[in-house]
Amino acid sequence: MKRIKTGIILVILFLAGMMQGFAQNNADTTSPAVTVLRFACVSTSDDSIQLKSVVSVKHDDGSTNLVNAPVIFYSVEKDGDLKIGEVKTDVHGTAVLKIPARNTYLRNDQQMLSFKAMYDGNNKYEASEGEFSLKPAKLVVSFYEEDSIRYVKVEGTQLNSDGTEVSIGAVDVIVSVPKMFSMLKIAEISLDSTGVGTAEFPRDIIGDSTGNLTVVASIEENDIFGTVQGSSDKNWGLHKHLISPDRPSRELWTPIAPLWMIITLIVMLLGVWGHYVYAVVQLVMISKSSKTLPAENSKK
Repeated sequence: MKRIKTGIILVILFLAGMMQGFAQNNADTTSPAVTVLRFACVSTSDDSIQLKSVVSVKHDDGSTNLVNAPVIFYSVEKDGDLKIGEVKTDVHGTAVLKIPARNTYLRNDQQMLSFKAMYDGNNKYEASEGEFSLKPAKLVVSFYEEDSIRYVKVEGTQLNSDGTEVSIGAVDVIVSVPKMFSMLKIAEISLDSTGVGTAEFPRDIIGDSTGNLTVVASIEENDIFGTVQGSSDKNWGLHKHLISPDRPSRELWTPIAPLWMIITLIVMLLGVWGHYVYAVVQLVMISKSSKTLPAENSKK
C-alpha cells in the first residue's frame, strides 16, 4: 500500500509539473495585443495646426480605446524625424498636440508638412504609428447683410514656406452650426479662384438665450490641405427660450413639461407603487394565515 501511495504522489507531482510548464510556455508565447493608431491634422482659424491621434486595441468582438498611452509626435524631414512633443491619451484614447502654423519644420517638394504619431507599445500592447501630410491653410468666416438678406462669407488662404499667404483656390467648403450631438449643415460653398465664397444664412436656426450662434466653415479631408476649420460667432439665431404665440407653451425646452410626458410619468409611478402595495398586502395575508393554521391544528 505504501508503494502504491508513493507512486500516486509521484504521478500527481509529475502531472502538476507538466501543467505548470505548459502554462508558463503558453504565457511566454502569448503575443501582445494589436493596436491601431488613427492620426489626422487639422488647420484651425487661430493660425495653429492640431495634431490628433486616437489609439485603440483590437479584439475579436471590436476595439477599445487605450487610456494613458504615451504618443510621440514627429516632424518627418529628409535628415530624419524631428521629435515635436509627447502626449498621453485621455479616457477616449485621444492625444492632441497643438503647434503654430508658422513654424520652422522642413517641407517636402510639394511644400507640404509631414507629421508622424507613434505609440511605442510594451509587453502587453504592440507598437503602432500613423503619418499625415498637409499644407497649412486658414478659413476666415464673416457676415454681412444686404437688402434684408443675411449672408455668411468664407475666405480661404494657404500659407507658403516663406510665411506669405495666398488664395487657397477653388475648393468646396461646408458651413455648419454645432448642435448637441452633431453638426447642423446650413450651406455648402464653392470658393472661387480668389478663395472667396458666400451663401445665404437661414433665419430659422435656434441659438442660445440671446440668439448667439457659432458658425463653422470646414474643408474635409482635402488631398493637399487635409482638414481646415474656421469659426466665428454671430447673434443671428432665434432666442432659445423665445416661444411663438401660435406655438403651445408646453415643449421639451420650456419650464412646463408636455402633458404626454406628465401623464406617462404618473402612470409609471402608479404602476410601481401599485406593485409595492400589492406585495405588502400579500405579506400581511401570509402572516395572518400562518398564525391561524396552528390554532386550527390544535383544535383537531
